[in-house]
Amino acid sequence: MSSDALSISEISALFNIPESQIRERIASRNSPQAFFSIQELADRWRCSRGTVRNRLRSSGALILDFAGPGKRSKKAIAAGVVFQLENLKSKRVC
Repeated sequence: MSSDALSISEISALFNIPESQIRERIASRNSPQAFFSIQELADRWRCSRGTVRNRLRSSGALILDFAGPGKRSKKAIAAGVVFQLENLKSKRVC
């Protein structure tokens, strides 16, 4: 560890955040993401949210949506579906 690095207890004191909360945040960074939002996929694929919706619709992907019929809400797409789509649409450049 370099001399200019801060310990978790120093960060906790500096920002007035409990150490346990910082440790949980660090641990969660190493766990795989289970779901993606439309906006996260737009950022990941570098396209618009509309393009993401069209790609998901054309592939027949299942989307997790808790809203009732005709209501708007956040949508979640399983990571497995995202990885499957990326594998299908990826091309090797030689």
